[in-house]
Amino acid sequence: MPDLAAVIPGFTGQVITAGQDRYDELRSIWNGMHDRRPAVIARCESAADVAAAIAHARRHGLVIAVRGGGHSLPGFSTCDGGLVVDLRPMNKVTVDPAARVATVQGGALLGDLDRAAQDHGLVVPAGVISHTGVAGLTLGGGVGRLMRRFGLTIDSLRSAEVVTADGRILRAAQDQHPDLFWAIRGGGGNFGVVTEFEFALHELPARALTVLSCYHDMADAHRVLRLAEQVMSADPADELLWTSFARKAPPRPWLPTGLAGRPGIMSVIEWSGDQRPGQDDGYRLLRQLRAELRPSACDLSVVPFGQIQTEGDEFFGPGLRSYVKATFADELTDDLAEVVSARGALIGSEVSQIELLSMGGAIRRVSPDATAFPHRTASWLINIPASWRSEAETEREIGWVRDSYAALRPYCRGGGYVNFMDHDEQAAGQAAYGPTLRRLQAVKAAYDPSNVFRLNQNIIPLSPVAAS
Repeated sequence: MPDLAAVIPGFTGQVITAGQDRYDELRSIWNGMHDRRPAVIARCESAADVAAAIAHARRHGLVIAVRGGGHSLPGFSTCDGGLVVDLRPMNKVTVDPAARVATVQGGALLGDLDRAAQDHGLVVPAGVISHTGVAGLTLGGGVGRLMRRFGLTIDSLRSAEVVTADGRILRAAQDQHPDLFWAIRGGGGNFGVVTEFEFALHELPARALTVLSCYHDMADAHRVLRLAEQVMSADPADELLWTSFARKAPPRPWLPTGLAGRPGIMSVIEWSGDQRPGQDDGYRLLRQLRAELRPSACDLSVVPFGQIQTEGDEFFGPGLRSYVKATFADELTDDLAEVVSARGALIGSEVSQIELLSMGGAIRRVSPDATAFPHRTASWLINIPASWRSEAETEREIGWVRDSYAALRPYCRGGGYVNFMDHDEQAAGQAAYGPTLRRLQAVKAAYDPSNVFRLNQNIIPLSPVAAS
């Protein structure tokens, strides 16, 4: 293979192969479950480099993996024996505060975007771990703490530069290749390599959130989740986000040491509006919720946005072994709460959890057919990620996720979220894409008929007969 990898015609970036400096560093990804050895790592510096790398891989029959932040849970950011299109050198973020627009290269991380936008009191609604790649998160839809207020990440996307399987460099927007623009907003990396995003920015002038963090014993799960359902089903202000987790109590300054490591219900209730203590509606609401929740321990404070966006970075650092399943629910019923309580009591790793994340708000006000994300009417995203450190824990943790998912399914509406699906769900496209699947297959046939980009939650292109 070295003779095929030594030179990529037209490529101006760095080509890394086995035995070279940084090879082991650059082939590693966030999820320690996947230890793969690509034949070529193409460190791209431009869209033209990406096109050259794709052409080289196709010419030599190499499977293509695309790496942005390297956070693909199923390990799609790397491959054995193929070519990795490494976008990390392309990590520039440019902010035009007057126009409220951010231009973001495909290798940028969420932290790069957050810092650049927050310098001007602006944000793009995105994820909650700052070392996640902007590209992968966006292409799957993009959920995070500001989504009820400003929508999914894709709802702020104005245009994108896409390198297709045949080497074309296209601009996708409402008025340019609108079918491709529709598909990349929720259809994952199936249609090409996105080398640049243009986002609309939103004002977050306070640059902080008011956050109520609570811990309850698992026996209180029904009461906590019943209140969560009551509050969020009443169509509260978009600024309010409720997330509850069944998990082991993490080390926090406000948690008594005796609670650390005990399975329970953690709730993080956030207000992204005005946060002046004692003066605004959000602070008063969170104080009221604290009184109703009666937690074993809690903290109510104003947290700088930059701080809260990085609080999970070390806890969910690279090298953890991880496995995930997720689905959606219309309501948090007593039966669902019973499963959360029972399965939560069996949690092994201190990093594993069942997450119940409120949706609605701005997400629901976008037409269901405006983008490829098919779950806009859901009320809750139910995420079951396990993360652990020792290989000896692997069988137990994966089994816990699968059994928890199976137990929760009867009380959920179904469907899957592209960014929270693992490698063993390749046949679950219908769950991930739902009613958008056939339209996505037609777009796939138009831009990647040979399924070159198949290391993803893959969409099989329609055959020419079916497409007609």
